[in-house]
Amino acid sequence: MKGYAALFFGAILIAAFVLKEYSAGVGSFFTITPWWMYFVLCGIIYSGYRIVTLFQEDREIEQRVIEEEGRVYMERIQRAKAQGSAEDDDTEDLVAAGYEDDNNDGSDR
Repeated sequence: MKGYAALFFGAILIAAFVLKEYSAGVGSFFTITPWWMYFVLCGIIYSGYRIVTLFQEDREIEQRVIEEEGRVYMERIQRAKAQGSAEDDDTEDLVAAGYEDDNNDGSDR
């Protein structure tokens, strides 16, 4: 936001210097401008400010949603890994038990 404010004030300064250089001056600009134009100008400036702030808020909300989806995805991967390693351990136990049974059956007789 600070960068946008600096850019905005810089544009105002440049416009003031241009008006001073190429017209009768900023003072005459304010005297020939109708009063309602100030409200229009303030409305334009306020609308621009709100657009910037709402855009930043929207970006922050989207970032939070993306992080939450990523967290859920990583939890799902961790569960799948844990479940997969548990299944691998079970199959290794079954294979080892079957191997021991085969050895015991053949050697005892």
